[in-house]
Amino acid sequence: MKASEQIQIWKLFLDLRNSGSVRKTAEQYGRDSADISRTLTKLENELKVPLLDRRSRPFRLTEMGEEIFPLVEDMLGRYEEILEKIEEKADKEAAVIRIMVPNTFISISHALFFEYIKFFPKHKIRVITPVSTEEFRKGSADIVAVTGNVTLPDSVLIPRGRMIFVPVAAPSFIEKYGLLDHPDRLAEVPVGHTFGGDKFSYTPFNGFTRKKEFCRPQLRQQIEWSSTNLLFESVLAGECASPGMPLFYCIDALRAKKLVPILNGWHRASQFNYLACHSSRWNVPYIRTFMNWFAERFAEKEAQYEKEFAELFGEDLLHELMTS
Repeated sequence: MKASEQIQIWKLFLDLRNSGSVRKTAEQYGRDSADISRTLTKLENELKVPLLDRRSRPFRLTEMGEEIFPLVEDMLGRYEEILEKIEEKADKEAAVIRIMVPNTFISISHALFFEYIKFFPKHKIRVITPVSTEEFRKGSADIVAVTGNVTLPDSVLIPRGRMIFVPVAAPSFIEKYGLLDHPDRLAEVPVGHTFGGDKFSYTPFNGFTRKKEFCRPQLRQQIEWSSTNLLFESVLAGECASPGMPLFYCIDALRAKKLVPILNGWHRASQFNYLACHSSRWNVPYIRTFMNWFAERFAEKEAQYEKEFAELFGEDLLHELMTS
């Protein structure tokens, strides 16, 4: 076993002792409880000594596990010091941050990237699109932007606001097809869809909600796009309506009255946004710095857009769209 792998297993041991629960530790790491148990069993087999008392309820370590616990704490603390020392000595010009983001980020992320570089001119940002969490897991990126139901083992997740989906159409579309005030109307008009998905991160959509009501209409799906950018252009052109466009992506068009909200408050359930980072890369100081900074600034931007939306269309509609 590589030294880095051993460090990660000892960190798992430490987190397990601190949480006092295999289930909670599994949730923290985005893994199954059985997988956590197998990983620790592998360590015990190599050491030839039991560390977990699997007969005890509630959970506890064995006598040997408790005895070595402070030594493990010290070892991991020293490991962090080693990484920081290496980072201090490393050539800052070689500090490359690889972040994987969706194409929809074009309206917000480019400004944040250039803002970050002003503060950290020796860092380099490599932006990778589109998002593929399978490629991320293979090491193609240090950080990935994800939304909704996320299952990324051996990753650290931090929140970056909430994804609000706004059902929208162009004024010319409304003139042609009439008022779209209920999801059932979408069965009668062209509706834009994207296809494809992501194995480890997805935003479920099986209908519309409003004030705790639920509606699952039959939508027309004659044309589908793999690119949200292409779909957005079709919606702007008045060719179709969108059942839910990300607020940060369409706020400029809403402000310019090129798009208007539809469905009278019916909407896709909102979802939480995250940045995910490989657990091993989280130990790199400049990766942590960028990830925390970007998540905070992205959430601030989203809050700003939510305020603008409320000013344009009212607080009640915003609060309805924010419900999950």
